[in-house]
Amino acid sequence: MLQTTAVLGVAAAALGMVLTPGPNMMYLVSRTVAQGRRAGMISLMGVAAGFGVYLMAAAAGITAVFAVVPGLYLAVKLAGAAYLLWLAWQAIRPGGVSVFAPAD
Repeated sequence: MLQTTAVLGVAAAALGMVLTPGPNMMYLVSRTVAQGRRAGMISLMGVAAGFGVYLMAAAAGITAVFAVVPGLYLAVKLAGAAYLLWLAWQAIRPGGVSVFAPAD
């Protein structure tokens, strides 16, 4: 059973990561400057959702599962790499559009 203090501690750490400058902040600022406030807010919601997933995974003990089943961890890593490659292909293919291209 999860204790409330443990969940609050992890939530505070996640909030600290969100508020400190870093790659996420650079991403959010560049999206906002290039595409406007709405794109920046949508990107912010995506970043916050990602941190929420990290929080839930840590609270659920997903690290322990990955330690017990290394094949599952490898599958998740390969799926993430495949997704990043797909995004890259969408940007560099003939007629492709960058995710940072300003929208009309």
